[in-house]
Amino acid sequence: MIKAVIFDLDGTIMNSKLLRIEAWKHAFQVYGIELTDEQINPLIGLPGPDLAGRFSPKAFEIEMEEEKYFRAHLERMEMYGDVEDTFRKLEASGIRTGVVTSSRRAMVDILKIPFEPVITIDDVEMGKPDPEPYLKMLDILKIEPEHAMFVGDAETDLIPAREIGSVSVFIGHGKVHFSPNADYYVDEIRETARLVRKINDSGKEKVKKSRSET
Repeated sequence: MIKAVIFDLDGTIMNSKLLRIEAWKHAFQVYGIELTDEQINPLIGLPGPDLAGRFSPKAFEIEMEEEKYFRAHLERMEMYGDVEDTFRKLEASGIRTGVVTSSRRAMVDILKIPFEPVITIDDVEMGKPDPEPYLKMLDILKIEPEHAMFVGDAETDLIPAREIGSVSVFIGHGKVHFSPNADYYVDEIRETARLVRKINDSGKEKVKKSRSET
């Protein structure tokens, strides 16, 4: 039974992935490093220092430059239109919700994310794909890993979910994707509420069959 659905932030509930890639390219260019979208895209979701450190020893400086550019263009970013309604529906049906992100707390505060709890990279020692942020969220919600569903748009979101035994869901937002770490695929946030009902109804049916067999 699914009792909690936890979402990634960038590219999952926020339409921000293209802006993130643009910001990282700009930050690297400032330090004389030319990267393509294809080089950066698979790394979105990693903690900033880890991403920047893949290409330069000046990881902190590049991360700060990326944050500066990203903040200067926040007017181009918004939540996907079905997010708030989906959170309300999940919570109304007794499903806990939360957000786990590799962004810093200051950025989340600026964005004024209307959901709690939110775990940021500043709240943990190790960011995604390490499972620490997921385990911390589950500890806050008092939910066991096998009763949680994690939704994200990158392998860094799916790997820790599978590692701790939670349900992993890749969200495409129009992109075709295959992942060895995804249990399910959805295209829009609203589909997660239907998926939870499907999984939970399936679980109830199995319990009924088991009881009838005894």
